[in-house]
Amino acid sequence: MWHRSTETFSHEILWRASQSALHTASVAHADVRPDHLAIQSLLCGFLAFEGFINLVGEEIAPEVWKEERAFFGKGDFRGISGKVDYLFTRFSSVQLKKGEEPYQTFRRLKSTRDDLAHNRVFRFDEVTSNERPAFLTMWDEFDSPAKVEQSLIRLKELAEMIRLEALKILEERVTKTSCLDS
Repeated sequence: MWHRSTETFSHEILWRASQSALHTASVAHADVRPDHLAIQSLLCGFLAFEGFINLVGEEIAPEVWKEERAFFGKGDFRGISGKVDYLFTRFSSVQLKKGEEPYQTFRRLKSTRDDLAHNRVFRFDEVTSNERPAFLTMWDEFDSPAKVEQSLIRLKELAEMIRLEALKILEERVTKTSCLDS
């Protein structure tokens, strides 16, 4: 009989899926749609970021993440944006600059993710002399692997800022615990 106790980090799996979609988009083949793979990559990358935020939150603010739905379902810290904002309230050496990168890319990706996840019919009127109609979507900003790749790099920058600040908090806890044990 086997007994295992393990952990699976879904954000790592989702990030690899995101990167795999970007890589596959570069394959020249009639069945490969780079624009479709770009959206797949974007969504998997954003889901990976959300999972990473939850992992960090559980580590540095377990009392809040224990009641995650209630805490982040109302008030000043709603949803994934609220979770990011909240984490930065816990960080003493860095401030969240909402008007700058990489946060601005995070906001655009979140908006696109929300539009895709809660999609509705996208309607528009067009008057043109061109015989071929335009096909506009709410995710045109991310309709190619190159656009998505740059945005995922920015999202990873934000995740890295969060990771480094979380490590400082965790190291401080270990140091305090070690001092108390001495």
